[in-house]
Amino acid sequence: MIVLVVAILAGLIVAVILFMLGYIRILGSHSEQRTAIESAALAAAKDLSRIVVEDPNFGLISLSDAAPVGTNTSAGDRYFMPVHGINTLLGTIRLDLIVADQLNDPVMKEFIDRDYDNAMQAKDRLVTALESAVSGGSGAGSEPRDKDGVIVDPYDSAVKAYKSNVVRQTNNSKFVEGSLKLSLGCIDGGGSTNIPIPKPDTLSSVSSSQKIGNFYKSYTNIPFGDKNFVFAGIAEGATIVDNNKFVKTLGSLPYFIPSIVRAEGDQMISATDGTNVHRGVQHAAACAQPFNVYDPKPAPGILSVSFPDGRPPEIASLGSMWIEPQFLSPSKDTQILTPLGGDYPGGGGILAPNSWSSGAGGGGTGTTPVALIWSSSFYDWLRRGGTRVDINSVKAAIAAPFPTMVGANRGHSNLFGFNADGTVRTGQVSIQPVPFMTVSENQFLAVSKGALISSEPVKYDLYVRDQVNVRGRTNGGRHGGEPLDNPVYAAALAAGTAGTGGTYGGTVSWTPSGMSLLGILAIQGNPWGGGLLGIIPSGVAILGPYGLITLIYPPTTPNWVIGPDNDFGQGIVPATPVTNFTTGPAGGAARPTYTTNGTDIDVRFRKQIPILAAPPPLTVLAGPRYKLLEVGSSTGP
Repeated sequence: MIVLVVAILAGLIVAVILFMLGYIRILGSHSEQRTAIESAALAAAKDLSRIVVEDPNFGLISLSDAAPVGTNTSAGDRYFMPVHGINTLLGTIRLDLIVADQLNDPVMKEFIDRDYDNAMQAKDRLVTALESAVSGGSGAGSEPRDKDGVIVDPYDSAVKAYKSNVVRQTNNSKFVEGSLKLSLGCIDGGGSTNIPIPKPDTLSSVSSSQKIGNFYKSYTNIPFGDKNFVFAGIAEGATIVDNNKFVKTLGSLPYFIPSIVRAEGDQMISATDGTNVHRGVQHAAACAQPFNVYDPKPAPGILSVSFPDGRPPEIASLGSMWIEPQFLSPSKDTQILTPLGGDYPGGGGILAPNSWSSGAGGGGTGTTPVALIWSSSFYDWLRRGGTRVDINSVKAAIAAPFPTMVGANRGHSNLFGFNADGTVRTGQVSIQPVPFMTVSENQFLAVSKGALISSEPVKYDLYVRDQVNVRGRTNGGRHGGEPLDNPVYAAALAAGTAGTGGTYGGTVSWTPSGMSLLGILAIQGNPWGGGLLGIIPSGVAILGPYGLITLIYPPTTPNWVIGPDNDFGQGIVPATPVTNFTTGPAGGAARPTYTTNGTDIDVRFRKQIPILAAPPPLTVLAGPRYKLLEVGSSTGP
């Protein structure tokens, strides 16, 4: 009996051990299948973040930001374009709405409303591309691509990732071909994004339930004013998220961007308990969230308010541009123009009427108040700062008087940019009327003759060059709405310290090329009315009704400089220098203004100096004083 009992017990023990081993193998295979399906979900999520879509209003968009390094993003100037993450676009618009509200600027709000409507269309365009990618619905030639032009296939990447995680603990296991499925949806309750809430927190209008840390919470409506903002589930890196919280729709939200990808797959399992072979299908599912490489925008660009002929006392700060009564009047002769067919001047472009309009007043030509044009251009500069802009710093920069490092009666430009923390950086640079700035193809130029009659009393014409008004390769011209290369202004801004003050540096002086001269007569102001023929020691200057005519001495070999009534230098002999856009190499290159600030907006005041004609004998009339500028001198007029 003892032998029999021992034998029976031994058999039972062996059977239990074999069963336990088989069960452990099945559990192990299930764990490995979990690893495999999570790998598949992560692979698909990473691919979704790579898909780039061309939008006519914003340029290249994606789930993730990308610096201008993609070889398939070249603009007409052969420089690469940046890619804008959809969450970044939404966060920027929301922040700018807060700034416009703080400034009580209805014109800014109107243009932000337009961008918001365009953003809703852009997110729909992106969602369509994402859904097509996970379903494999893209036809030949229309496959989704990344910034380098490489075809992106999330399904194929998911299958390869799954198969690379082979289930090894069973005697026989096999992936069920065709069983892997991908679907897009959301996470109920949301999670953290990497889009920072506006600074300061007291102005952000974000409650504790709408943020995680200092970042917006995804799949949660975070409205401002009458606008709804729902951020997609995208974070710093691709991560696994709770599959039990996955939903395909969120009816409680006004809209959502389904960025969470769910992967499901089957594995055929064969296992033995020593006697019998057990076969079955194991099903597994996992969800992953795509990544967003948040763009720090190291050099968003410069807003400059320039006074080449000295500053009128009425314009003492950025804030003056909103409140000057003459800028609120629609009676000024104002033209809003766009260079077509190339940059202007010097790039082959011609100026054509712009369809710019604002419901707050003005229709593009003749009746548009300067203050409206200023609001539009200020917003174009502000939005390039992205989601990091410090609201209080912007308000302080607007209220602060212009710096005084350069005298108000001397030619100078006041510069504004952004520090890495979103605070406003201020600089100042000495300038002369030359060189002139070009205007980018398809961008924005406003010319308002006699826009300001100062207390001097002197009339000022106003020129607004907006290089970043229209974004993207589709409508933004050969430079895609990117800033103008301007190393002099960039150096002057970099010399400043943080905040709205700082140190200032840099000068711009013009020396005609290809001539051996003793000097050149420099004139403060562009005298577009009246005329003067004056005797200058060793030289002659004529200030005519069409602009500046200067004889560069010695008079025995005269060279005439003739300037028409504009701020572009056409018809001047010899030709004046122009600050132009550069062109990238044949194979493309990273855009230099991504890391070095270029000019976004330049608001430029040109002084009119009416001078009576001088009867014979020729004498220098009383009035403006002129200073002889030696060639090579950095002293301005």
